[in-house]
Amino acid sequence: TVNPTVFFPPDEFLEMSVKFRIKRPLSHFVGNKPGHGRIRPNAPGKLHNSRSDVDNLAKFVMDSLNEVLYVDDRQVVSLKAIKVLDSDGLCRGATEVFIRTLEED
Repeated sequence: TVNPTVFFPPDEFLEMSVKFRIKRPLSHFVGNKPGHGRIRPNAPGKLHNSRSDVDNLAKFVMDSLNEVLYVDDRQVVSLKAIKVLDSDGLCRGATEVFIRTLEED
């Protein structure tokens, strides 16, 4: 039976793309105050390898979406994940998730 509460039924194969925008520490901003255009010139760029491992972050998101968007994360057959230091707006961080169905060729 199909679970009516999920968006993707269990017979669909899914491709997921996840972007983790990690909150920047205050020390990355001029005067330690976040804001548009206030990132220090010597602050690290978007790509940064500290904090959580990207695979652990992706697993958390995939597990969280079980029985919400899909029946089980086993439906995800393609995954792209990236983590960056947030450089948008107040740089508070966010997680962006995009999912689409895949068809067999």
